Amino acid sequence: MHHRKRHIEKVLLKRSKIFPVLGVLGPRQVGKSTFLMQQWAQQKKANYLTFDRQEIVLRAKSAPEQFLIHETQNQMQAIIIDEAHKVPQIFDSIKALVDEKRRLGMFTLSGSVEFSVKSGVRESLAGRLGITRLYPLTLREMNDEEFSDPWVSFHFNTEHPISPRSIEKWLERGGMPIFCHFDDRDERTTLIQSWLETIFYRDLQQFKDGPYDSELALNLFGVVANTNKLSLNKIQHELGATQTSIKKHLSALEALFLLYELPSFENKRARSKYQIFDPAVLNTTLGGKPTLFSRHNNLLCLVINEIYAQYEYSGKIKPKLFYYRTRGGAEIDLVLQTKEKLIGIECLSTVDVSLYRQRGMKSFLEKYPNAVGYFVAPVQKGFQLAGNIHVIPWTCIA
Repeated sequence: MHHRKRHIEKVLLKRSKIFPVLGVLGPRQVGKSTFLMQQWAQQKKANYLTFDRQEIVLRAKSAPEQFLIHETQNQMQAIIIDEAHKVPQIFDSIKALVDEKRRLGMFTLSGSVEFSVKSGVRESLAGRLGITRLYPLTLREMNDEEFSDPWVSFHFNTEHPISPRSIEKWLERGGMPIFCHFDDRDERTTLIQSWLETIFYRDLQQFKDGPYDSELALNLFGVVANTNKLSLNKIQHELGATQTSIKKHLSALEALFLLYELPSFENKRARSKYQIFDPAVLNTTLGGKPTLFSRHNNLLCLVINEIYAQYEYSGKIKPKLFYYRTRGGAEIDLVLQTKEKLIGIECLSTVDVSLYRQRGMKSFLEKYPNAVGYFVAPVQKGFQLAGNIHVIPWTCIA
């Protein structure tokens, strides 16, 4: 698969005029290194280094400040450090150099784990670091098309829709560049299994607040794949782990960008739902056979990915996403909340938008009359139902 231009570039350029240090974070193999080497290094005329190379790691650890001065020619040339979290002490040295000579956009640091205490990266760069998240390829990135942000503007453009075939491909293969170009399902599955083993048996063990149980984390990931809403009591019984340990491992999976957490909108004490971040990974974890359950979750994953990526690449504040379920059982997939908007979203695998299917949405809108409801469905043309309920085609969400 040839290189796809990533839409993160525009917001990074904007932030490079505000912050001396930029962070590009996202899951392993989401395309950070390719973007940084082929797109961002050229844009910034920057020196690219990776801490995946042991020789560079040893130099950086032995004398981090001298290493940085040498590689930036005393901060005359911008530098990109890939997998920067592998040498945590580099952050304090970057802080010292930035405080001495503040040059905007000088350092770009990438990581496949959140920059936090969990990864051993302290808050030394507070006020100096602008972090941007790189998500799996969006539908428009997959098709080499210009950036569009309907989930930010809520103008769902029917003039330049994405083809149904592209959507079906994303629902099967996801948006991870290393996986999605494989036509052979068996080869794709083998590659994903190897990728998961690397994360669970190597990356997870690098967290500073360990130790972590790789087998427990892998089994917990499988439980999330099979049921979005977790019962800690049930998991505790089935996996033989304490609730404290379960919560700790879930937090680690979030820090590795493998899960999206969806809290309850109605009941702040209710257990969160969790969504695996990519359909190809979900399909592999479920055994590779498509089901109605996996198809619905893949569509939900697509919508979440498009929402988060569109806000991120627009430079807008990330919205809060929740699930909605009343004590009476009325529910919808997502609630999107910003300072200005409250949106209910239900993902449909069929064109059925019957009154029965509208129960959860109507319950939500009755309780929150200023909100708007959207059904995302495989229809050819969008239309409005009663009140503030709209039906939008799959093809117009990107």
